[in-house]
Amino acid sequence: MSKIEVDQVDPQSGTTLTLGTTGDTVVIPSGVTLDASNATLTGFSYTLSYSSGTATGDGTEDDFTISSGRTVNDVLVFVNGFQLTPTTDYTISGTTLTFQTAPANNAEITFRYLPLNGAYTHANFTGDGVATTITIDSGRAVADILVVVNGLTLVPTDDYTISGTTLTFATAPANLAEITVRYLRLS
Repeated sequence: MSKIEVDQVDPQSGTTLTLGTTGDTVVIPSGVTLDASNATLTGFSYTLSYSSGTATGDGTEDDFTISSGRTVNDVLVFVNGFQLTPTTDYTISGTTLTFQTAPANNAEITFRYLPLNGAYTHANFTGDGVATTITIDSGRAVADILVVVNGLTLVPTDDYTISGTTLTFATAPANLAEITVRYLRLS
């Protein structure tokens, strides 16, 4: 379980701070203040839950044991902070995650398990070195998707924007670049 503690939130003009989604329980303890004159929220902490696992590469082992009931669609895998691409860089069968190439000796491996309640879906695309747009699911904003190109997680509004069903990259992904869009649950 992870815990995020916030001493102060100072949103910019037009920024919305959302805690939880429909059906979630958000507990805000006494002592929390909201100063409406300058939109500052202070004195609270919020706990977000997810599960994760870690391992260390040895340069030869490409099979690792993970939690049961998982698929490549609900596990994020990072090696030395670099997010891998499902089915290209790793596969999952039962409780075995198999890397295409064994992680290097002393590589830090992190597995992040997404909720199994169908809260996440994904779509895969391939770059052509020219196109700067792809068509994504409707009703989406930069705040509720993760975009990964060749293992690098892009920064919303810096690296891409969304208008309607069009995601526009600041720079066209390279030819044959593997693009994964993970849609986070909408409330």
